[in-house]
Amino acid sequence: MITRVNPDSRMDTGKAYPMGAHPRDGGINFAVYSPHAHNLILCLYDEQDQETERLNLPARSGDIWHGFLPDLEPGVRYGFRAEGDFEPDRGLLFNVNKLLVDPYAKALSAPFEPHPNLYAHDTADLSGLKPSDTDSAPQVPKALVPGPDTFDWQDTVRPDTPWPQTVLYEVHVKGFSQLNPAVPEELRGTYLGLAHDASIGHLTDLGVTAVQLMPCLAFMSEPRLADLNLVNYWGYNPANFFAPDPRYAVDDAVTEFKTMVRALHQAGIEVILDVVYNHTAEGNLLGPMLSHKGLHAAQFYRHQPDNFSHFIDTTGCGNTVDIHQLYPLTLVMDSLRHWLNHYQVDGFRFDLAATLGREAWDFTPHSAFFKAISQDPVIRHCKLIAEPWDIGRGGYQLGQFPEQWYECNDRYRDTLRRFWRGDGGTLPEFATRVMGSRDLLKKGSRSYSTSLNYVTYHDGFTLEDLVSYNQRHNAANQERNLDGHDNNLSYNWGCEGATEDDHILTLRQQTKRNLIASLLLSQGAVHLLGGDEIGRTQQGNNNAYCQDNEINWFNWSDPDQRFQAFVEQCIRIRGSSTLFHDLIFSAEQLINEPATTDKVHWYRCDGYAMEIKDWQDPNNHCLGILLSSDIDNPAINLHLCSEYYLILVNAGQHDIVFTLPANPVTGWQRVFDTALNDGLSEDTPARIRTSYTLKAHSLALLARCGDE
Repeated sequence: MITRVNPDSRMDTGKAYPMGAHPRDGGINFAVYSPHAHNLILCLYDEQDQETERLNLPARSGDIWHGFLPDLEPGVRYGFRAEGDFEPDRGLLFNVNKLLVDPYAKALSAPFEPHPNLYAHDTADLSGLKPSDTDSAPQVPKALVPGPDTFDWQDTVRPDTPWPQTVLYEVHVKGFSQLNPAVPEELRGTYLGLAHDASIGHLTDLGVTAVQLMPCLAFMSEPRLADLNLVNYWGYNPANFFAPDPRYAVDDAVTEFKTMVRALHQAGIEVILDVVYNHTAEGNLLGPMLSHKGLHAAQFYRHQPDNFSHFIDTTGCGNTVDIHQLYPLTLVMDSLRHWLNHYQVDGFRFDLAATLGREAWDFTPHSAFFKAISQDPVIRHCKLIAEPWDIGRGGYQLGQFPEQWYECNDRYRDTLRRFWRGDGGTLPEFATRVMGSRDLLKKGSRSYSTSLNYVTYHDGFTLEDLVSYNQRHNAANQERNLDGHDNNLSYNWGCEGATEDDHILTLRQQTKRNLIASLLLSQGAVHLLGGDEIGRTQQGNNNAYCQDNEINWFNWSDPDQRFQAFVEQCIRIRGSSTLFHDLIFSAEQLINEPATTDKVHWYRCDGYAMEIKDWQDPNNHCLGILLSSDIDNPAINLHLCSEYYLILVNAGQHDIVFTLPANPVTGWQRVFDTALNDGLSEDTPARIRTSYTLKAHSLALLARCGDE
């Protein structure tokens, strides 16, 4: 039933769906959800942000206000004002003096920036809150009325790379090209900068299959950071779920974002968006009012059942979006489809995904959120990645997400760091992690790995800093060096930070190669932190979220070309054989860890198969991993295999002589050794017959002679 409210002669009743502003029949239909508002006002603005007209939305269907305005040109700026009660204890925060951004806005006139006028109240505490009479319109970005979608995708086909072959490259749109002299100055730090041939060329040379873009959905810095003259550079503070952030655009963020996606797809590279649906930039009750808080606060944010003013926070950011409720769930699903359909992205990495899986209180893999995704004909087929934790009760949920989800595996990260810095007793878990962490991620009757393996991520040390610092160095964040993780499992090899000691530098580079080689030879999918391949440093800052400067920007003036060549080599090797990324285990083969199949066999340095006592020896840092086509007895029948590889690892402090598995016909050849030739393959591979000397702190890959 449609109820006509405060009719305006210029507006027809329109329709309650779709939400937001949508062109139809020579005009624009507006629809906004606000269950307890007394009136919704549409405000129109010119290109100078001067208000030109106010119109009441004339109709209401249930909890949705709507109206149709004929002859409205695309690109016109607009916002909403909501009239209603201001009673925080009841979750009612209406203030007609605050301009509100359409929650479904598809494009914005400007980035969100913090400002005192954005607050709905005058006091700074919960007692005696009174609505502010200061108008916020000058400080609020305006939504742009959409027009028809005429973007030419040029018949570009999505790459659709299988998960086991996926190598993700995490990158910040601005930081990647901001200092790149090969990118035109006017494009640096933008969507078009990432789409430039120089940027695409680096990614294709490297061999990555997908970029994972740090948040590009419109966001706002926290007011606290603004007071310190800092910014939320990473972007994990969203203000809108549909509009690309204008700060990375030269002119038109919508068109330029599509141009970037098209260029990456044409190069065979998928686009994964890092999305933040667990909280918004509106903070707690005392935070700024941008959109949802002024329209439907109690229906959008988690709160104590008997006190609407007490927001529940499982994110550490002041509020939690209540995906358990119908409207927020619907909005998030609409947002996901919008990015998949309108922008042709290939998938999503969900920040603090445990929050999205919470029902009334606790996480469950059978939550409404997961069910909605699994039945959606569009969303369920894209790549889905979970950061499988939040800070709420029972927040660590690694391995508990639905079958089609891949999960960021921090256990993998921590194990590899411990192993390669030489910690004792880590060998068994190292082997299990390299084989896909199926002890943690058992999904389906045939166990393929849904582990997203990584050694470094944006929130922590870069790879260069991981081997250069024992302690965090976050003074630039102005939090007395108390922010960021203090248990980094890093090792500086004898000197904190920069050094000219050749021995230390050699060990650092060798450890970096060990970590990257292990990562790219592991089962599961791969996540690389952008810039690690060129030796990017954040000067020991392991929480550089607020640094929009050279601490975060890629330094292209002196890239580590030898190490980049090594990363490229490892990616090529990974893609050359399914043995490195696509092993399947049965339930029976997972009974004893580390897992064993006909294709995987474990060897001691004396050439004999690993026994229980060898796995349990805390001083054992050495292992041989034989990967081969199916074979009954590799000690006798190895020569019958069409391909086989031997991964030798030595995380100890002394050189080790490995006796190699029997190979009476062709012998072995060295593909690479991280202790020799900067880890790069030789033009004429060395041939080995019966034994191989592996230096301390190194990894070698051997193969059947004649194979790469």
